[in-house]
Amino acid sequence: MAMRTPSFRALALVATALESSLLLGCGESDGGLSAGVTSASSVGPGGTGVGGATAATTSTAQNAGSSGAGGAWTGGCVEVGANAEVVIATAPGEGEHALSLTALSADTDWSELGNEALVLDVLGDAGLIGHLVLHQGATEFTYGMHVGSLKSGEPLRVRVSTLSADGAEKKACVGTAALIPAASLGVNAEGLKHAPIFKWPVKKRFDDLPLMLGWSHEKARYQAVYSNENGGTVAICGAKATGMQAELARWGRGADIEGVYSYGGTEKWERCDGMKTFAQVQPGMEAEHPIFYYGDGHNRVFESRGGYGKTCGSSADQQADGDLSGWNVNNPGNQPKLDDGLVIVLRPLPVDLDALGYATFAGRREGLMDTYAPWLYRLTFAELAREGNIDQNHTFPMQSYLFVDVHAADVGGSGDSYCSFMVGSGFRLRVHTKDGETLDGPQMTASYFGASEDIKRIAIELKKTYAANAFDGLEFDAYDNDGIYWLGLGDAFMARPVARNGATLDYVHKGTSAVNTYIDDDKSGCNAGVNMGGPGAFAYPCVGGKQTFALP
Repeated sequence: MAMRTPSFRALALVATALESSLLLGCGESDGGLSAGVTSASSVGPGGTGVGGATAATTSTAQNAGSSGAGGAWTGGCVEVGANAEVVIATAPGEGEHALSLTALSADTDWSELGNEALVLDVLGDAGLIGHLVLHQGATEFTYGMHVGSLKSGEPLRVRVSTLSADGAEKKACVGTAALIPAASLGVNAEGLKHAPIFKWPVKKRFDDLPLMLGWSHEKARYQAVYSNENGGTVAICGAKATGMQAELARWGRGADIEGVYSYGGTEKWERCDGMKTFAQVQPGMEAEHPIFYYGDGHNRVFESRGGYGKTCGSSADQQADGDLSGWNVNNPGNQPKLDDGLVIVLRPLPVDLDALGYATFAGRREGLMDTYAPWLYRLTFAELAREGNIDQNHTFPMQSYLFVDVHAADVGGSGDSYCSFMVGSGFRLRVHTKDGETLDGPQMTASYFGASEDIKRIAIELKKTYAANAFDGLEFDAYDNDGIYWLGLGDAFMARPVARNGATLDYVHKGTSAVNTYIDDDKSGCNAGVNMGGPGAFAYPCVGGKQTFALP
């Protein structure tokens, strides 16, 4: 049984012309603010988005002048500061909308404390709607957010937020903007309509941030992607670099992914003290958008600021960031009207999980970053570097890992390579170089793979940078007579830095290749050289305790 080939079809929430830049994280213009800023531009009143959505008009604010070292804006834009709001778009109709906005800021760097990113306040008639974190700094980039329900003709405005990094130059350039009505999106309107809103502590506005949101129509579920987690596995397994080594070994990523909310049938959400139904604990709501507050170091959430360090626990893994003003200390009250100045409001735009095969295999949620946002690899490792969590011994820079998707079934064993008293059974994935080196991945067991058929992201420590053509094979080694079905090999790639905050993927193997063999040291599950007990009515050849997939 081969893996379902991942699709690059994105949730149709933006105009066709903007889809690749918004959902796939494009936009490559390295450098500073343009020296020749002009008025903002947009798809005009006659323009259409996916499904015939009419895009909004944008501001015609006049150029106030700007300067900055380095690169230039590739089109027209208008400068935005902290003291004057700029109209970027006008709602073409009444109802829920998605916003896309192309922008760049001064030369910020996510790895640099105090200069991480500029933040924009996005405002409507009723005031603050949410914040846009311009994480790509001086690289021209199209950002997206869901903005909730707007009145027909309601203008959307932006200004530089006081939440911007202290050392960042407080100006940005905004260009093409579009508002896409949910009413034009067909079934995809559902993903926009229920998308959660996150309220994060001001202290953590550049730390463990929810920056992506995957949505599954088939499962009526959202998976949130965070730049990292300071608590959780990292804190439990020794904190800093040793904890991150375990995180990467268990989950194959430095970012954190949490199944934050499910609205199909019984509504459930990942409260810090366990999954809860809305009947048990009702979070705040904006229309049909649940509002989730940071709850604990696992990036689990709560219904107000008051859970952190209290209901959500105060152990090292739960309260990894110590006291948070306005949350567990100096709390003026937990009413939402008192949130001003205490929270950053994030409304990530949903992207399509089912296109990745998530409806069949839960492990395909790991494809969110490489499919839609390779830049998140860069931000994750930049954040780790900023926090002193890369030591070149336990953890390494982003480009020193090979990330591989493995499709398998009947994985056994328990524990992991770095943070368990014992580890047994399961399998290990290795990569062989053309120069004769063998580099081991972590021992993967049912504890983190799961016992059923799935796809798992594996991170192999390379410890240095290799070219994509340096490898000639990936070896799957089943441990302790634990028969495992190796069903397929998916994408295998390294992430490379681009500009200050971006990344691109360098593929060793791309797409899906069926393997369909039974790997067992003693061949005890074999009869006449095959095993018939795996997924589907298929005769799996017995190949012994290990097998190598040849790379070109």
